[in-house]
Amino acid sequence: MSGKISIAFPNGNIIPASVLGTKKDVPVPAHTAIEVPEAYGRHLIDDKFAYATADDSEDGGGKASSRKKAAKEDKAAKIAAAETAVADAQGELDAAGADLAAKASVEQKLEAAKAALADLKG
Repeated sequence: MSGKISIAFPNGNIIPASVLGTKKDVPVPAHTAIEVPEAYGRHLIDDKFAYATADDSEDGGGKASSRKKAAKEDKAAKIAAAETAVADAQGELDAAGADLAAKASVEQKLEAAKAALADLKG
């Protein structure tokens, strides 16, 4: 494992200078995130001296935010599709004109599309 991980200490701690490559040891207040080498950070997490901060979960950090971004994009795509369905149904309703049977069917379709859109928008 290489790279960095963001951790925090529940009671504060001191990171040795040799770990961070600094001239002096670095005091870290309680619940303040600091980036450390991943192997060192995992060691502290495993021994319950520290915990991974919100931006570095056990699944590797960036994966959680990538899933959130994908979920937002998926929701936006669903909303766009629902808006298109509403517009299409409205167009069909306008085209139905005087045909009452077709008009009733399209009105139901339009209401269903509007309800789906409202559910997606929350």
